[in-house]
Amino acid sequence: MEFRADLTRPSGDVAVVTLAGEVDLSTAPKFDEALRRGTDQGARCVIIDFSEVTFADSTALTVLVVGGKRLRSDDRELSIVCAPGNVRRLLQIAGLARVFVVYETLAEALAAAETQTLA
Repeated sequence: MEFRADLTRPSGDVAVVTLAGEVDLSTAPKFDEALRRGTDQGARCVIIDFSEVTFADSTALTVLVVGGKRLRSDDRELSIVCAPGNVRRLLQIAGLARVFVVYETLAEALAAAETQTLA
């Protein structure tokens, strides 16, 4: 599967970065670019959807940590969509499942984001 990092805006306050394929040293810059576009466009909540990711390494984790810090410094949120499997296990081992809210489905993450942006 070819790597893909797509940015969508389901609402004015929410951005979704949907990833597919392998997130590694060669593809992480595209992931970072999509995440930066979402944050630069003023989204209050950015959701990273790993549902179609087949592999992720430490560079993917670095993009998450840096992006999360950037958002939190502006009182914004980053959350993750990731079904049980290898990528979720990587998040757990790295301790990031305790740092970010992790949802099993995009629908759950979107519902939570809409609730947060209304508060």
